[in-house]
Amino acid sequence: MARIALAFVALLGLLAPLPAQDDLRDRITRRDGREITGRVVEPFATGELTIVQGGKRVRIARADVAQMDLVGDRIKAFCERRVRQQDSPKAQAFLRDQAIAQSLPGLARLQALWQVLQDDSNEAAHTFLGHQKGAKGWLWEHDGKRYAKEQLELVLAKQPMTLVGERFQLRCAADLKTNVAALLDLEQLGVAWFDLFGKDLGLREVLKPIAVVAWKNGDDFPKWGFRPVPYFVPAPHGDEVRTFYFGPNPTRPERWFFVATQGLLYHTLIGEVNRQNDRDRVCPWLEIGLGMWMEHAMQGPAGFAAPGPQRAQDVQALQASGRGYRLTHLLHLPMYGSFYLTDDTATAINWSAALMFVSWLLQADNLPKTREPFLQFVRAALRDRKGDSSSAFDQLLGRRIEEMDEPWRQWLAKTAGY
Repeated sequence: MARIALAFVALLGLLAPLPAQDDLRDRITRRDGREITGRVVEPFATGELTIVQGGKRVRIARADVAQMDLVGDRIKAFCERRVRQQDSPKAQAFLRDQAIAQSLPGLARLQALWQVLQDDSNEAAHTFLGHQKGAKGWLWEHDGKRYAKEQLELVLAKQPMTLVGERFQLRCAADLKTNVAALLDLEQLGVAWFDLFGKDLGLREVLKPIAVVAWKNGDDFPKWGFRPVPYFVPAPHGDEVRTFYFGPNPTRPERWFFVATQGLLYHTLIGEVNRQNDRDRVCPWLEIGLGMWMEHAMQGPAGFAAPGPQRAQDVQALQASGRGYRLTHLLHLPMYGSFYLTDDTATAINWSAALMFVSWLLQADNLPKTREPFLQFVRAALRDRKGDSSSAFDQLLGRRIEEMDEPWRQWLAKTAGY
């Protein structure tokens, strides 16, 4: 207990987002015994690792590394245990202590919030969060004032609170319980994203939490086209995930995992876009398809999301095969005009076709093989900025896209059940 108390004191200064110069939580042990601390920019790099120490960059050959203790690995262990033991209050309490001991301040605070929102009598979690016990219950601090929880929920509508995790942060303007669960789900999404694609795509780590805003409803949401549909604004135009809640008792914001994956794509693979055009995207069909693939993979109760088999593939396959859709039509569609501008059948088919083409390409049992060549194309298109180049696609997949049309359509028919 003494060790946990000391760790708690050390963590108090870390509850806000860590300035880059102060984040030294990754530990790399060299073969000669020396230790380097900082943040590893590309944890899957094979030749050389770059470690950021504030404004300083240290490089070390991968061959000289004996051991690595990375924040990303600690997040993974936390999230997987959280899902695995979601029905155990004792395990959930221990997870807060685990996050403290492993210097994961965002997850420590989120877990404590989760605990008090489930059980207001949890004194240890309230104390950790800095709440004070008053005559009528616990008082929460926000913007220099203290409120009872019921008062705080009303105040948030005008003075939103920023909930900070490790890879994401969320502006909370209402319903703390739902928003805390939603942000925990995004931390689970980050783990799944790196697990599924980190090595194959050579993903960069998220060193600063991705900003997410979920509006209370679609009426207030700054829509991008004819109707409100979640979207990501890349840097340098905003660097922000935007979505909204829908309905009287929503579990999660709309297309929650889709739009957060857009943020992950730009932070871990793509980077910034054209400074002159806030509608510019590198490869629209690919970005939509990958995001929707993650949307359909993530499932489970609020706060405990985990990847599983693709959902509703039959419905999506049926829609994607509409109107004799051809892959050559999909490849060069613009993001705004073809996926957001209008609310019609053609737009809906574009969304489904992007998802189902990515789904088919990721199938491990396709003959000829498509998964590995496709992931090579993803790296070339997004990281190397080849974009929607047909020649790059044909070259890396080993055949022209026109040759894929018929086997893809046969798979769609089988998946749709007709």
